[in-house]
Amino acid sequence: MIRLDLPEELDQLLAHYAKELGMSKDDLALRAIKDRIEDLEDLAAAEAVLAKDDGKRIPLSDIMAEFGDDPDGDGSSLHAAE
Repeated sequence: MIRLDLPEELDQLLAHYAKELGMSKDDLALRAIKDRIEDLEDLAAAEAVLAKDDGKRIPLSDIMAEFGDDPDGDGSSLHAAE
């Protein structure tokens, strides 16, 4: 169990946004802490992947040609653009 003595300004902000969201201050604080920890975990995972990056890249046109979504073979046919 963690007990925090928040500075008055932060406590007021927490109360304001908790009320806006229809949450208790405790629930909002727990959600904020959980979200921040998840962000840190994501950042660590991304940094680990980047550390192993060999710099090799595959052109989009090659990917599109391999998966048959490029009838012209020039990388110009994307479903999102149709």
